Amino acid sequence: MTAHLTHTPPTADGPLSPISPASPTSATSPASTPRTVPAGEALRNACRYEWRHLTALRSTWVLLSVVAALSLLTGPGLLIDLDRTHPIGAASMGDVLAWAPMTTQIPMLCFFVLVLGTGPVSTDLVRGAARTTWLAVNGRRTAYLAKSVVGFLVGAGVAATSALVGGVSAAAVLAVSGAPQPAWSAVVVPVLRFVLWMGCWALLCMALVALMRNRTMAVVALCLWPVLGERLAGLLLGYVPGLDGVGDWLPFTVGRAMLTDLSAFAGDERSLAEAMVGSDVSTPVALLVFLLYTAALTAAGYWAYSRREAPTG
Repeated sequence: MTAHLTHTPPTADGPLSPISPASPTSATSPASTPRTVPAGEALRNACRYEWRHLTALRSTWVLLSVVAALSLLTGPGLLIDLDRTHPIGAASMGDVLAWAPMTTQIPMLCFFVLVLGTGPVSTDLVRGAARTTWLAVNGRRTAYLAKSVVGFLVGAGVAATSALVGGVSAAAVLAVSGAPQPAWSAVVVPVLRFVLWMGCWALLCMALVALMRNRTMAVVALCLWPVLGERLAGLLLGYVPGLDGVGDWLPFTVGRAMLTDLSAFAGDERSLAEAMVGSDVSTPVALLVFLLYTAALTAAGYWAYSRREAPTG
């Protein structure tokens, strides 16, 4: 059965009847050519999409509120074992602002940024073809780059804000208690290393989810490997002939050496710091090696994420 024509679209000369010829202008009008979006503009659009998606989540603001509250407690926490006769060393204050990375094997802030860092890729895995960045920019490669840029800036920004709030809180408590202030200008360097660490941590979180294609497994690995796995791996490698020094170069071992400059400690404090860090690699070398680890894993995540993209052309 063929449906009867009940409506015809209007034209500039009026509605067309079923028997009237079409307007010559409508038949010869050229088709609109789609505009090619430059790579830089596509990346900016993807970054804007990622940022809006992240800020629209309630969990983001809940986590940031918890981070702000804990940062404010940095100052009161100094009163537990505060020595009012000697100023706190710059390296020790840097560890305090980084939430004691030596005792937790990674900065405590990592466990909060872990949620933000694993979200961008896991959203694509859960929602499939709905509300994903790679659909908004029509390309997984650009989407992954945008996730990397936004993730790094969020991780570094959260760390910088946390260190700033914690530093102000510590300075206020020291001033009220009458204790001497540390050399704050020297604290800037360890804080910058901490900020860089957190930016790299966000990239590692994202890349591991892309490789494993499972957020839960990535979270478990990132919680257990730095804290327990590397210690056990370094211990076992020590029994293998010729590999006894490899444990000093494992990813988060050099990461701890990057965060804590052992040359700034002396005496018993240095021995304790060496035992907690687990590596005697110098801080500049550890910084470079940790960046190389991050770049390698991020590149592997890029390959795993973009290889599922349909070929073009």
